[in-house]
Amino acid sequence: MPERPGVMGQVPEDMSPRACPRGGAALLAALALLLLAAFPYAEATRNANERPRLLQAASLVERGSWRIDGLGLDPGPDAARAPSGALYPNKPPGTSVVAALGYSVARVTAQGPVPARAAGDAKDMSKGAGPSGPTLRAVTWWARLFGGVLPTLALCGLLWRSLAPAYGARAAALAIGLYALATPAAAYAHLLYGHQLAACLLWAGLLLLVRAREQGRAGLAALGGALAGSAVLVEYTAAFAGLAAAGLVFGLLRARAWATAGAAIAGAAVPAGLLLAYHAAVFGGPLKTGYHHSATAEFAEKHGQGLLGLVGPSWRAIESHVLSLASGLCGWAPLWPLAIWALWRLARGTWDKGHVLQARVELAAFTAVLLACVSLNFEGGWRVGPRYLVVVLPALALGWAAGAARALAGPPRSWAATLGLGAAAALASGSLVTNGLAANLWPHFDLTNVYQPVPEILLPLWSEGFAPYTLTGRLGLPGLGVGWIVLAGLVGLIVLATPRSLGLRGRIAVLVGAIVGLGLVAATSALPRHARSAANLRYIQKVWEPPRSGEPAPSQRIRLP
Repeated sequence: MPERPGVMGQVPEDMSPRACPRGGAALLAALALLLLAAFPYAEATRNANERPRLLQAASLVERGSWRIDGLGLDPGPDAARAPSGALYPNKPPGTSVVAALGYSVARVTAQGPVPARAAGDAKDMSKGAGPSGPTLRAVTWWARLFGGVLPTLALCGLLWRSLAPAYGARAAALAIGLYALATPAAAYAHLLYGHQLAACLLWAGLLLLVRAREQGRAGLAALGGALAGSAVLVEYTAAFAGLAAAGLVFGLLRARAWATAGAAIAGAAVPAGLLLAYHAAVFGGPLKTGYHHSATAEFAEKHGQGLLGLVGPSWRAIESHVLSLASGLCGWAPLWPLAIWALWRLARGTWDKGHVLQARVELAAFTAVLLACVSLNFEGGWRVGPRYLVVVLPALALGWAAGAARALAGPPRSWAATLGLGAAAALASGSLVTNGLAANLWPHFDLTNVYQPVPEILLPLWSEGFAPYTLTGRLGLPGLGVGWIVLAGLVGLIVLATPRSLGLRGRIAVLVGAIVGLGLVAATSALPRHARSAANLRYIQKVWEPPRSGEPAPSQRIRLP
């Protein structure tokens, strides 16, 4: 097969697409049900990552302004004080723009104004005049839908179209299910942190840029550059993953594909220009971010070191973001080394010649962001797992799909392979349960007073019958809680991982491994606990929504200007 030079190696000249198998729509429908079945929300916590974005969304709709003060709600510590004296989120504005759509829908469906002292922080709401807008709970739900759930589903659809033709429906569905349900992506699909929105934009852009490189299509390159560049409008960390896209463009220039390279650069320049213009308009300079003007002294001190807190690799950061069971990738996505190993094999061309370039790009993006994370001098505040790595977790799906296609093709050939299959099933089962409980019960871990979130927070909440707002509760079945969501995801992955081709011994290994994984989750109860973990749990139970009565708690309304 003739080849032509590529950015990161050789790319096959004949890249004729294969038909996409059926099953994608059913997979997305199942994921939509599982991701939308629970709405974990506790208004009294004042989530510092979501609150300023929600206020900026309201301000955009109601007064066409980026500032967030004057809306009757405390924005929390993640705010920046501009030279003008006004308050803004200390984050890029992309998530707020999407949240504005959620605010608009909540505003249209609001049930009319209520007295300012309806509930919650009534003193804030009673200051000043002005009618009441939609409730904060309704705005949060709609904003999370447009900024978390739908981008996750769109990303899973993109992964399906990329993986299913090459590796088959079963392996692709298994890999995508692992990504969406057994990694921190599940938790951030339920939140307005922007991580899943950034991941969707970044991966859509990278996949289009790879296709543009392989097919020489300038239009795809322009769109890919614009989408990948837009990820930085949502999350600054995505800029490090953009180094992989820059590598693609460099390869195009070396190959003298001037039109395609120019289109990619032009596409990326649009969101970059918009971000620089926002910085200039709000913070007084194109390179002045909200982190340069943090209104919280502790945050200002941290971000003032190095490049906005990027100071160089440290063992503490490696432990926190990678190795820790409480906050690291090994604790929340323990199968990630298997995916990276598979990506390495793909990138070298020893497994699948058709995915060499894509594997190299995704591996480069993952590595770049991983290096950035272990160089930070802060850990991420309230989080589930290493949240700054969430933007590149889609890279794991390609590795898992390639590995699953090989592992499920036939019976394990040795007892070592059988044990490996069971071990992988155990890790997948355990991570699906822990991520499922976190995503649907309490995706806001403050690790200041917690050693291990699973035994100190999640298992007690679940065992004592605490449940958030759920679909089954609205249907009059509140007793089901979130256990059925986790169980359904677990059963689905077991079914996908036990085809007849695996043979009796292989299927037994998977089933036994899944049971062992549940045992591993239960065994976390033996881990040492923080001295204040009991007090931390009591606080969570105190602010829990809905109250144990099952009725929705009162919610504040955003005061309109």
